[in-house]
Amino acid sequence: MKRLKENKPLQFALGMLVLVFLCCYLPQEILFLKLCMEQDHDIPSNAEVLISACKYPAVRGVPGGEVMFVRELETGKTYLLDLRTGEKRKLPNDPLLVDKGIFLSSELVWLVGSSSQSTDPGYRPHYILDLENGKRYELLDLKWLPRLEEGRFDPKYFEYIQSADRVFIHHSNTTLIAMSRNYREGSEGNVIFYEESLGVQNPDHNNGELLIQLADDLDVDYELVDYSLYYTEIPSPKNKYIARFDGIYLADTNPPILIRRGAFNYFKSWYYDDSAIVVQGSGDYLIIFPGISTVYFIPSPVLKLNLLEP
Repeated sequence: MKRLKENKPLQFALGMLVLVFLCCYLPQEILFLKLCMEQDHDIPSNAEVLISACKYPAVRGVPGGEVMFVRELETGKTYLLDLRTGEKRKLPNDPLLVDKGIFLSSELVWLVGSSSQSTDPGYRPHYILDLENGKRYELLDLKWLPRLEEGRFDPKYFEYIQSADRVFIHHSNTTLIAMSRNYREGSEGNVIFYEESLGVQNPDHNNGELLIQLADDLDVDYELVDYSLYYTEIPSPKNKYIARFDGIYLADTNPPILIRRGAFNYFKSWYYDDSAIVVQGSGDYLIIFPGISTVYFIPSPVLKLNLLEP
């Protein structure tokens, strides 16, 4: 009986904690579930939910449209969503993948390194992460190779690009990455090249345009991997459509627009068979005080938006 009396203060404290939880946390969770489920249902008639707003998804497009990089902020899960099968593929446990990773394909991720020289403190090389085996392959930065006497980039190094098996261009980062066929064998043919190394100062060119021109001059095929649509337009996997800053177009002469809503910050990825695009809205707030602040953010679901031709 004495021990029971001694435990009463502890039991009371635990009871109060449970009560605080029920009164404060639980109503917020119920409200969040109610609002995010409304987001899942308030979608266009030609759309279907790929990832519920209730999972607080943050996604990135992957060239080819076969998979989608997903972070569920509500659950803490990170995976590749297979858009063909719905399977959730595990990702290598690489500390740079989430914050420094830019997908070049469904197998290759560019881990962005330092722009400074290797002798600078804190320097980190650029790597390619192979999702098949979880290994990193360092990229040779052509920017730091010996220059001609007048400081110009030596054109002989373009051989790295011409002999590559795959070439990727990222407009926003003004970067070209060339991968050799046997990159898994530690080939020195895996390189990164910056537009600034061309030494051309021309305000008439947007980011990445000179890299496109260079690839054309070198007669090499390239793949566009910047899905932000800020400086470029991205063709669909089967080249039937084009994603632009202001919408999705048919890839014809003077093409009619398919989606009149701006694609920037909405378009996330192509769907592998050209039948749809993957989109996600910017979310909304439950309460907005004009000019002051916003309260209680409600995320948007990730949708497959089927393309309806005019």
